[in-house]
Amino acid sequence: MNSLLRRLLFAAGVIAMVCPFAAQPIGAPGQPQSPAATARPEPVVDNGEFMDLFLKSTYTELQLAMAAPPADRKAWAAIYQKAVRLAEMQNLLFFRDRDEVKDPRWAEHTAAGRQAAADVANAALFGLRNVAKADFATVRQKHLALVDACNACHKTFARDAPTIKP
Repeated sequence: MNSLLRRLLFAAGVIAMVCPFAAQPIGAPGQPQSPAATARPEPVVDNGEFMDLFLKSTYTELQLAMAAPPADRKAWAAIYQKAVRLAEMQNLLFFRDRDEVKDPRWAEHTAAGRQAAADVANAALFGLRNVAKADFATVRQKHLALVDACNACHKTFARDAPTIKP
């Protein structure tokens, strides 16, 4: 019994010595935090340049892939890949360095554009998985909804932005 009591007291002492250190945050106060601890997404280029370099080229690739009804799985895959890439690019619009981002319509338009591109991707994915039942007319409809979503945002926030065409 005496041996058990000594072990318990020893364990309690170790815990008492370790606990204060375990509760401390990494990096003591006054010490700089590591870049990984403070890393956040932030824009590298302004919004116009972002649109020109990334969204315009990504949309143009989708537009070219949809120029004619897909003849095989490879063509359906191309539409899917380009549409899903465009949907992911839309996510980058949520944290642009512009005053408009504070306007609730910015998030609404950005989400609508992202969803419209995702809808094109999902419709193309159905065609990719079921070539015999593939429906290019549905993909085309979703694409027109994407065009409308892009143009609605441009009309609201960038009147000098180009009108997107199908």
